[in-house]
Amino acid sequence: MSLKQFQQESDKGFSAPAYLLYSTESFLLYEALTVLKGHFQDPSLFNLEIIDLAAADEKLPAEKIMDILNTVPFLSSKKTVVLRNVQKWTKKEAQKFGEYLKHPSDSALLVMLFEGASPDIFDPPMMKSVRSIALSVAEKEIPAWISERASKKGIKFTPAAIDYIITFAGTDLGMLHSEIEKFAQSETGRVVDVDEVRGVIYAGAEYGAFDLINALARKDAGQVFRIFENLERTMEPVMLLGALNWQYSSGGSRGKIPGLDKKRLEKVFSLLHEADIAVKTSHSHVMEDLLIKLLKA
Repeated sequence: MSLKQFQQESDKGFSAPAYLLYSTESFLLYEALTVLKGHFQDPSLFNLEIIDLAAADEKLPAEKIMDILNTVPFLSSKKTVVLRNVQKWTKKEAQKFGEYLKHPSDSALLVMLFEGASPDIFDPPMMKSVRSIALSVAEKEIPAWISERASKKGIKFTPAAIDYIITFAGTDLGMLHSEIEKFAQSETGRVVDVDEVRGVIYAGAEYGAFDLINALARKDAGQVFRIFENLERTMEPVMLLGALNWQYSSGGSRGKIPGLDKKRLEKVFSLLHEADIAVKTSHSHVMEDLLIKLLKA
């Protein structure tokens, strides 16, 4: 995990004059900001300034931000400036700000937060004094990430429970964090198994997916979309996909879903996989298209 590099910098008190933290996971950037606040937000010193470049009432020109960074702090030894949503800058604005990055102030710490996979708005010569860190958790590392988060809450999920959470919540770290938080009030040292996870988190999702699959099996298009209309009000697409996947896996493999042989089941899983990819790339009407295809499968 590249999160380890960020933790090392945090432990050292962020010793470089400028940082660029980038991630496709907005949740990881939010957490990084929380860490920075914990380090530097002292109300009595006013030594932390957060500027959101995506907010119309906060967006400042590059020249103004450079002036802020170059102004000697009044009460503290060092000023910390966090720039959120740096990806909103145009190449022209980034070029202007690059003059500061070439020669960052000794009395300021600059942290830039960039949402995206490739922060290429700055030319390499500008970045010599900037420490770039990619905040990410690889998909294969997510079970370990969940275990680590749970451990900080004083609980432990069984491997089956972790698999179940990922199946339903997907790999979005923000959603996974929310699911872990549902067990945060548990007594320290408790082991959470798959049955408890199902009971606490996904009873509604399972029930809805079960009804939906039965309607699909009957080829009852009207009922399919009536059920979906109710489900989409309270359930994220990724969770509904997980619930459908679970129901098809448990019911289809045991022959409990009428008219669903091995060949059709393979087609169903292929469609679910395609929909999962489409949801994560922000395509519209993914679930509606999926349901139409499942009715035809």
